[in-house]
Amino acid sequence: MLSEETMRQSAPQQNEMLDPKNPFENPMENREYRMDYRRVLPQILLPGFQVPFAPEREERRAIRKCLNIAGLGILLSDLISQLLAFGLMFLVTWVLQMRYHMEWNTASDYLSNSSILIAINGLIFFTINTATACIGCKSMRIPLRSLFQTQDFTWKSALKYIPIGIGLQCVAAYLYTALSWFLEQGGLSGVDADFSYFSSGKSVLMAILYTCILAPLTEELLYRGFLMKTLSRVSIRFGILISALAFGLAHGNPAQFLLGFLVGIFMGKIDTRHNSLLPSILVHIAINSTSMAIELIGELVPSLWENYVNFGLNLIYLGVAFIGILFWFCFECRKPLPYNTQKQAMRNRVAWTAPCLLIALAFQIGMLLAFGLQ
Repeated sequence: MLSEETMRQSAPQQNEMLDPKNPFENPMENREYRMDYRRVLPQILLPGFQVPFAPEREERRAIRKCLNIAGLGILLSDLISQLLAFGLMFLVTWVLQMRYHMEWNTASDYLSNSSILIAINGLIFFTINTATACIGCKSMRIPLRSLFQTQDFTWKSALKYIPIGIGLQCVAAYLYTALSWFLEQGGLSGVDADFSYFSSGKSVLMAILYTCILAPLTEELLYRGFLMKTLSRVSIRFGILISALAFGLAHGNPAQFLLGFLVGIFMGKIDTRHNSLLPSILVHIAINSTSMAIELIGELVPSLWENYVNFGLNLIYLGVAFIGILFWFCFECRKPLPYNTQKQAMRNRVAWTAPCLLIALAFQIGMLLAFGLQ
């Protein structure tokens, strides 16, 4: 039998309250990143309350609501962006045709090779990404300032994360080469990213502004901010993986899907680790700027020096990528993707009953198959 002393010592433990920011007692997750689970399970602070192994009806409903809001954000963002881009390009082409008496095909070709097209696309995606992220965060009661409460992020961390991002970019390129071979066996090929904006100086400046600055800021705010935070209500692992999947699919072609998915997982991990979007924004800027610089230098170098310059650039790029892959291996060994507890795994199954999330991902996959392959 237990002594009276032992019973007195164990009594407070029975009345202990669960931590609302770590209700599943998962030691691999950063508690500071997690949102308060009382909005899903209000009774969590009752003395002696234990989270049930499987979610009950009200908890499932609250989880499903979070997942549907995330899915609705993805779906509306993609749909509105595509419709606005098509509508504005149609309108500008029509204005060119009417004002300058151009043939429709001539006006369309002119628009495709001008800085106007990049300005339109940049403005649309900047506006829609930012608006979706802000509205989504407000609906989920996520203060925007909470996305930048940086924790333990130093310049030494940045010097490791940037090469890792470039290393993953290199890995994705080789994976795409292998994927292209398999697609060719089936009579298909992937649509590559379009770099036709090098046709004029204005186009280059507009492309640099959007690709190297605006896109990293707004895409991280949408995908690693609103989306990952919302999807991480139950499980940070689930939030990282699904937000990375949506981020990759949103790019609309196989090459950028592979890069977006791989880098998205890494950027999700470092953001949740440091409780901030700053690490992923920095890595995103570095990756986009590297791609832009390589393409731009390749266009500007005289043909006489082209082979030498390309050799030097590839040597530097592969060197940085190799170092980044070594850093990545060490990082994965020390900081693997958080595992789910059994209770979290049971709640992740609610995703299969969240129609908005499933429709959004299906729509993105459909767009990739329809327009990313030829």
